[in-house]
Amino acid sequence: MKLPLLTLFILLSTLFNAQTNGKGIVIVKDKKIDALIQNKSNVKRISTSGYRVQIYFSSNKSELNEIRLKFIKSYPKIETYITYDAPNYFLRVGDYADRNDAEKFKKEIFREFPDNFIVKCGINLPNDDEDENDTISEKEEKEKEANSPKKKKD
Repeated sequence: MKLPLLTLFILLSTLFNAQTNGKGIVIVKDKKIDALIQNKSNVKRISTSGYRVQIYFSSNKSELNEIRLKFIKSYPKIETYITYDAPNYFLRVGDYADRNDAEKFKKEIFREFPDNFIVKCGINLPNDDEDENDTISEKEEKEKEANSPKKKKD
């Protein structure tokens, strides 16, 4: 009884030692990976309950991706989300905290995507930094317009 246990112990210890080569695990990676991970961790996504507009569903993912590309061409600033609930893929768009905003967008896209409807689900609120950047760029544009020489009408 002791001999099989001793043999098993020796085999397992040899096996673990052989896998690590006595040096442990060595990870070889580009330094840019660390920078990407750091940037990703700095992004603050706030998730909450809200509304999205579902514009399409299908069991065929390539068909759904075609509709997604069509939507992105028409509305490049609106986020798209694909979810899977067997056997169908669902294409939902937008992040609306208020149902009225979702209703407005639903009406706006009705001609291109007539089978759309509103779904209550988790949404991603915009990042505060993104909002600040938008506000700054809008202020800069207004300042440029104010400082630019105006053409006189003759």
